[in-house]
Amino acid sequence: MGEHAALHGCPVIASSVGLYCNVRVHPRRDRQIELKLPDLAIQRVYDPLQLVDYTQQVRQAWQRYRGDPTSETFAQVKGSDLDHPIKCAIGEILLRLEPQDWRGFSLRVHSQIPVDAGFGSSGALAVTLAAALLRFFRLPTMENTVQSLAQTLERYVHGQPSGIDHNTSLHGSVLEGRANGEGGFNLLPWPDESLSVLHGLQIYHTGPARESTGQVIAATRHKLAGDGNPLLASMRRNTERFCSLMQQTRPLPETLKTVLRDYEADLEKLGVVPPAVADVIRAIEKAGGAAKVCGAGALCGKSAGALLVVGAPGLPALERYQRIDAALAVSGLQVSEQ
Repeated sequence: MGEHAALHGCPVIASSVGLYCNVRVHPRRDRQIELKLPDLAIQRVYDPLQLVDYTQQVRQAWQRYRGDPTSETFAQVKGSDLDHPIKCAIGEILLRLEPQDWRGFSLRVHSQIPVDAGFGSSGALAVTLAAALLRFFRLPTMENTVQSLAQTLERYVHGQPSGIDHNTSLHGSVLEGRANGEGGFNLLPWPDESLSVLHGLQIYHTGPARESTGQVIAATRHKLAGDGNPLLASMRRNTERFCSLMQQTRPLPETLKTVLRDYEADLEKLGVVPPAVADVIRAIEKAGGAAKVCGAGALCGKSAGALLVVGAPGLPALERYQRIDAALAVSGLQVSEQ
């Protein structure tokens, strides 16, 4: 709860989900860098200087986007390469080292997490890449170091991310984010007794959005700008209602449904819920349930990524979507030596 509004200083609630991104790094005998990305049907070999040059260009593009956050300047940051975030991760690591300390390696990524679908796939990838590469090069892998590098990588994918996605992947469970007045968030983990409400929630995948998260944000953020913006005020109010609800020992199911419906209405006013998905949500509401898009949503098409549903089991309208049978509030980053 709180997507889009979080970028304007409003509170946000995020939960980890039991879908995993795995990164494995193995040394090579030469100084070349091999990427194995079976999910994308990609296997490529790069010279380290290629990745350093690529990352320096992305750094410059992001600075231009930061001063002029438009769809056009964001396109220069994101580029079109499918292995863009991985190349940036490696380049950022190499730029932290002296060239004589560069080492060749093979890096393999496999992810269960749907892309461009509100499941935080890039946040999970950023955290796992950061941890794996820092460990491989024997650099400090303290929590704040992983978090800082992951945030940089998220910028190269989303432009100006809130930081909630990658922090949820890093820490796990459920996090409440509150703006700290310095452009970031203070993250508060929820106590176990507040997590019981998650048991009644279902998650569906409506299909990937046509646009990336960064593109959706760049196209809609102006609708939440300005002092006293009524839509932003409504999103803040509904997120606070959700927070208050979670603090109750036995929150009323109907109250939860009302809050979800109201925030979904906000997202539809923002323009990130395509009509085809909104029609399914109306069917859920008509059956006595509630649903809301989770994540950035989509500007057009017939899908909008993740859909959070409560109180509508077995509804025929949901059969067109993939049910995600994965636990919520699972543990975060795990690192192992093999």
